[in-house]
Amino acid sequence: MRKGGVLAIVNPASSSGRTLRRWPALKSALVDALGEVEIRTTDGPGHATLLTRRGLEGGAGLVISIGGDGTNCEVLGGFVDDAGRNRFPEAELGLLHSGTGGDFLRHLGRRSAVDAIAALASGPAVTIDYGVASFVDTQGRPTTRPFLNVASAGLSGLVDELVRRPNRWLGPAATYVLGSVRGLMEYVARPVQITVDGGEPVTMPLALAVMANGQYFGGGMWIAPRARCDDGLLDVLYTPGRSRPGMVGLLAKVFRGAHVDVDSVTSTRGRAVELRCVDDHDVVLIDLDGEQPGRLPARFHIEPGALRVRAAGLPEPARLRD
Repeated sequence: MRKGGVLAIVNPASSSGRTLRRWPALKSALVDALGEVEIRTTDGPGHATLLTRRGLEGGAGLVISIGGDGTNCEVLGGFVDDAGRNRFPEAELGLLHSGTGGDFLRHLGRRSAVDAIAALASGPAVTIDYGVASFVDTQGRPTTRPFLNVASAGLSGLVDELVRRPNRWLGPAATYVLGSVRGLMEYVARPVQITVDGGEPVTMPLALAVMANGQYFGGGMWIAPRARCDDGLLDVLYTPGRSRPGMVGLLAKVFRGAHVDVDSVTSTRGRAVELRCVDDHDVVLIDLDGEQPGRLPARFHIEPGALRVRAAGLPEPARLRD
């Protein structure tokens, strides 16, 4: 049974500002279902993490993230310490989608707001995994941050730079696809060494490496169709740079999850992945839940069964590909 109060962290800028317009109705529904709810609104990057940490230290038992994948990632950041360990294992993270991509919730079925609020009020709190990334931030400092959905490196980091503000007329998927095509035109694959669970390193001119807890990224791309958020493992996929037509063809397969059958794509699972540029002067950007926080070298690992979550669709993902 949940202990402590309920704190809602609202990102009014999410979904291109639509969350701000939807908030009065969402707030009314939340209060009707859960009773007293403390509301805090973010005012910029990193604020959700600070608000969450303060709330948990003050005794909150359920922290509801109201925004997209980036907001969820920041709220998760308020749970963890500097090493990525959950400081508040008895507290719960609630997810109420009101963002642009919503990729983590997509593999749970993208339920309605009514279903989502019902799950927050009376659904089970399910124990799931989350990932932790240690990398070099944009200021050149060693940094550790958690991620709930997907971490990646290579082309995706460049695409994040190109689509910082999604085109509200096109929607997240089309915006990301156009950004990906543009990124393919600009991206230069750099030699990167990849090591999974301390095994034999693999070196390649890296196009993309993905470390997935959830199945989707990029506004609906089915990047890791076999991933589960409760199996204690990261689904790891990587592929070398190819010709631009070849990469565009591979991109077209991602929405169906068919890219995992392509010979040039390596698909495996592991608890820890290390990525390092062969040439220390090369810059390869990373992505964490749709945000571009830094670059390689980086280490990604899973924290198995370390987070209690309330969300419509848990515990079973809506889609899994055999």
